Amino acid sequence: MTEPARAYTLVDRGDRRVLTVDGREHATPYSAELLTMLIERKGARRAALYLPFKETRGRHFLGPLFRYLGGIGARDLSVLEVGCSFGHMTEYLDERPEVGAITTFDTDPAFFEMTRVKVAEMALGKVREVALFDNVDTRTLPYATGAFDLVVVCGVIEHLPERFRRAQVDEYYRVLASGGHIAVLDTPNRAFPLETHSIGLPLVQWLPPRPAYRYARLARPARFRDVTYAEFTADGTGWRNATLRDCLPSSGWHGLRDVTERAGYGWRFFRETARSRTRRAVIPLLAGAVAALRAAGQPPSLCLPYLNVLFEKGGASAGAPRRARMDAGAAIRSTETAGARPPASPRA
Repeated sequence: MTEPARAYTLVDRGDRRVLTVDGREHATPYSAELLTMLIERKGARRAALYLPFKETRGRHFLGPLFRYLGGIGARDLSVLEVGCSFGHMTEYLDERPEVGAITTFDTDPAFFEMTRVKVAEMALGKVREVALFDNVDTRTLPYATGAFDLVVVCGVIEHLPERFRRAQVDEYYRVLASGGHIAVLDTPNRAFPLETHSIGLPLVQWLPPRPAYRYARLARPARFRDVTYAEFTADGTGWRNATLRDCLPSSGWHGLRDVTERAGYGWRFFRETARSRTRRAVIPLLAGAVAALRAAGQPPSLCLPYLNVLFEKGGASAGAPRRARMDAGAAIRSTETAGARPPASPRA
């Protein structure tokens, strides 16, 4: 499922580089070395899409998070970024005054190297480590329990191999400090009937792999005609999406406080960021589903096409030394049993 090679030009104009693809110019401060690496990994047309990602994805997905954290007095946060990709979120995190130190990693060698180069070239001073792991490594991360105040997982969980996913997600929660927050963002929701992440077909994510492959080839022949079954089902393809349960640890809701809606994510985020005509058109329909879920004590995110959720980890008093940087008014609540219903989210 790779993009065919396309003609492009890359010109260095001193204070910026200009990548031209299909007759369209894309100016960027990134170095020619970094751009060449990105083009080799993603192709010229897709590489152009990455250039504004610090703003279009960084600010879009992390803006509500830092408005919320700033509002509760967070500062000098130790952050773990899961999956650095091109380093666009890393850039955004480095600029946030609430952030004190950043550790980031990826399992893709090319993206690891791009982020390492970007950190050096752009002098991202808060980045303490850029690491390269494989899927086995990420089941036992080399970080102490409770090492991070904030864990950011954006567009990652759907790409985790299902045979490793539970262990990998459990690690994100293990390294999160008591009183800390984990943001699981831009994660396509398997429960939503239309798969919009990888294939763009209704119900395909609910099918076993072989029927899903046949369905994709039949309904999207131009895109999947030359894709083998092995490529279609390879680790990282993401078409199966992820469930809300996949975004939680093995212990379920136990010890977690759902602050998704309060922070401006979930249903609020969907409504406030809906730009396309299609998304705006489905808001009234989804509003009914959201009301039904709230009446049943369930999170509104369950009915949304993408999961954008924020959880606070309980277990320490607000005055504990590690969390002294946080506003003591941020109370910690937890459910009593694993798998219990989540705390009711405040209404938007």
